Amino acid sequence: LQTSKAWRIKEMLRWVRQAPTVRGAKWRLTTFLNVARSLTADIDLLKPVRKALRTVEKHREAICARWISGHNNARIEALNGIFQAAKCRARGYRNDDPFISIIYLLAAPIQNLLKST
Repeated sequence: LQTSKAWRIKEMLRWVRQAPTVRGAKWRLTTFLNVARSLTADIDLLKPVRKALRTVEKHREAICARWISGHNNARIEALNGIFQAAKCRARGYRNDDPFISIIYLLAAPIQNLLKST
């Protein structure tokens, strides 16, 4: 029974993310927090969920700012993946030049490299 409550809370959080406007997101987030608090009240198994709810409540304004800015960290994560791959390929070199060169080779589209020559 407790697992189904945790699943319902997760699905409600997904519902919050699908809000079309900032106003709708604020309303959905408030509704989500109220319902989730009532579902997790006095249940020891759901202590981690209550901790996550406190985190969501603490960062409520930053969560709502997502609808204003439209930014996310997907590009940063993609660049980090490229840097990690370059770091593995440049292993064993004594200076940073090969590392930087491999990053350029992995991250830059080939048509941009050809235009620069």
